[in-house]
Amino acid sequence: MAALELGYLHEVGRARDSAETMVAALKHSIGLNVADMSVASLVDVAQGLVWTRDPFDRLIAAQAIAADAALVTADRTILANLPQAVWE
Repeated sequence: MAALELGYLHEVGRARDSAETMVAALKHSIGLNVADMSVASLVDVAQGLVWTRDPFDRLIAAQAIAADAALVTADRTILANLPQAVWE
């Protein structure tokens, strides 16, 4: 889901690099692993995340919850509402 949002941000000119470039750089620099989960399972979790109306944010947060993984983000709403969200 994060890669999809990165691609969208690149398309609308809010990110300089493509999603593929950014994901590859993160895999190399921090050992990023991309979780393989069904969209249906993410939607089940995302429906309970009523603190945001943004569908990307809901699905990205749901993926972090389902994978029991940290979510690195600068998004203040996510940081305030998702315990495993971090920004360093």
